Amino acid sequence: MNKLAIIDDDLEIRQLLSQYLSQQGFEVIAYADGESFLHADMSQFDLAVLDIGLPGMDGLDVCRNLRQTSSLPVIMLTAASDDLDRILGLELGADDYMGKPFNPRELLARIKALLRRSQVQALSQESVSAAPKLHINSLKRSASFAGTTLALTGAEFDLLKLLYQHHGEVLSRDAICQVLHSRNAQPFDRSIDTTISRLRHKLSPVTKDSIQSVRGKGYVLVLT
Repeated sequence: MNKLAIIDDDLEIRQLLSQYLSQQGFEVIAYADGESFLHADMSQFDLAVLDIGLPGMDGLDVCRNLRQTSSLPVIMLTAASDDLDRILGLELGADDYMGKPFNPRELLARIKALLRRSQVQALSQESVSAAPKLHINSLKRSASFAGTTLALTGAEFDLLKLLYQHHGEVLSRDAICQVLHSRNAQPFDRSIDTTISRLRHKLSPVTKDSIQSVRGKGYVLVLT
């Protein structure tokens, strides 16, 4: 379960978002000011929703201080007409912003999209190796196996990267679909299976049976 921090001095907004996001499957901790949030353990959170117009230390200062020690994804809430605050927020390291008033469903969509991007790009500052012969470069969005470059589409790369991050672990279609598409797999939706099939085909010249199907459970990447 993803854990979110909500930082807003408006009690009604804190209560609304805490209730709504909890109903959507998130664990939520709400703060009325930036100082309290900054004293918390950032490693417990997966994302923060941060209001700019906070009393005392405003949201811009909170973001500035946060970025000195943490890369926690941040969505900033700003006055709808305040372009300067939005620009400053992004320059200080915010990942996204929304103007007030906002639709909670749109905020939910932005939270899911940002969590998905952060998961896919978790290792984007370096080339990583899933196994001795598989190399994934998240910055260049490229992959090679045993020195052979794999010609992957964006969807195939994201899927391979996800399977790598859970190397040896069975991932269900729902779990894959949630990360890559922010939704559960539908009964007649074969998009994940189709992407798996294409990825297997592209891996087959260099490695056999690397993506295995586990009946009734999902898929697992097995590389030795």
